[in-house]
Amino acid sequence: MAEKRKDNKGRNLQKGEGQRKNGRYYFQYKDTLGKNKVVYSWELTELREKERQIKKDLEDGINNTASKMTLNELFDLYISLKNKEKFRDTTKDNYIAMWNLHIRETELGVAEICNIKPTHIKKFYAKLKRKGLSNSTIKLFHSMLLPSFELAVNDDMIRKNPVKNCLEEYKGGAKEKTALTLYEQNELLHFISESNVYNTYEPMIRYMLGTGCRIGEVIGITWSDIDMKNREININHQMIYKRNTEGKTVFTISETKTEAGNRKIPMTQDVYNALCKQRRYNLYMGISRDYKVDNYSNFVFMTKNGRPIAPNGFNNAMKNIVQAYNKLENIKAESEKRQPLFLPHISAHTFRHTACTRMAEAGIQPKTLQYILGHSDMSITMNVYTHAQYDNVKKEVESIEQLKVI
Repeated sequence: MAEKRKDNKGRNLQKGEGQRKNGRYYFQYKDTLGKNKVVYSWELTELREKERQIKKDLEDGINNTASKMTLNELFDLYISLKNKEKFRDTTKDNYIAMWNLHIRETELGVAEICNIKPTHIKKFYAKLKRKGLSNSTIKLFHSMLLPSFELAVNDDMIRKNPVKNCLEEYKGGAKEKTALTLYEQNELLHFISESNVYNTYEPMIRYMLGTGCRIGEVIGITWSDIDMKNREININHQMIYKRNTEGKTVFTISETKTEAGNRKIPMTQDVYNALCKQRRYNLYMGISRDYKVDNYSNFVFMTKNGRPIAPNGFNNAMKNIVQAYNKLENIKAESEKRQPLFLPHISAHTFRHTACTRMAEAGIQPKTLQYILGHSDMSITMNVYTHAQYDNVKKEVESIEQLKVI
């Protein structure tokens, strides 16, 4: 039997272990790909702890070489493997932009994935919260990190996904997307139609309430997409407003948010009237139809100078409209000695949510509603549909109280 080697303290060294003249210990082994690897330590106990982990990884088939890739490299790999049919370019661009802004140049981004623990992820989420980012934004990062690390687990790069169970503190607190009540909707439309300042927004808002289109689909619609004779609207693209590679914020045409977003929507009479009114307004104001965005032109809804309407510009206008309405409502309430009925905060998405609610209240079936709204997932439609149906049931039940029981 061969005599066991010893270190400079007379302790036996195991297979693969050795000690250099300067006293530093090392352990030699082959990784899962058969490549020679070496780890070092100045303490034998520390070296053997590394050995234990290495041997366990080798037994479980963990790829130690791949586990050395950085989080940035893992994310880039994850993005490159996404199915283009299910992962739209707009979503991909948004993911990359958010990653570059908040992770790419940070310690977390350049850290090796094998060294990232749940604590690091939780600290990152807490940092985002301190910066004032919303829970929905934190959830967006979670939706990038979780599948990226799951990819690493499935490929035996790491044993556990450190992102799991790190989102618990940020699941609540998000603002609920609420639809306007029928009263609020009618009050808003009446106020805008009677206003000399805001009446130009009436056709666009009626169009949004009648179609349930996303804001990008609304501002990107062109007259060539509108079939007034057959009363159909062809949704096959959207317009987004984002930063380009030069750092400038510009309009650009993109595919619809989801594959289900490509659809034809039949016009209601109110939508037809709104489009007729918008066309008359465009002609009366002499608005140019020549403004081009990626070879698209002749947009339906534009500003007075012939440019497309930016989503944030529309939301700011709605903020001003709500403030003006509520100011007038407060004066009326005081004179009539009653409590004021204020309008809530309204954004472009409020109109989409309201349109969905009105259609559900009207009895449109969920599958049809899903098609009209361009939802890729039926569960999204059903969340609104079920709520609307419950409100109808609640009203019916409450009507029983009007009966006098002897």
